[in-house]
Amino acid sequence: MVPKPDEPRRRVPRPAVLLASACLAFAILAVALVQVLPPRHSKADYLIVGTLATLAALITIFAGLLLSRRSRH
Repeated sequence: MVPKPDEPRRRVPRPAVLLASACLAFAILAVALVQVLPPRHSKADYLIVGTLATLAALITIFAGLLLSRRSRH
């Protein structure tokens, strides 16, 4: 459906997009790493998975901020 010219386009706020993409990156990487690790996970395994997934989420937010800043200028 194409919006009519007189209708304003509804934009999603940038913080909401960054938050959603960071959560998605965290979840995907955490699930993938738990599946890749051999069974009988220890507490250290979950600590490593959480750390790497958090790093991926932070990198996603950082990249989103950099790319959005570059496209505006």
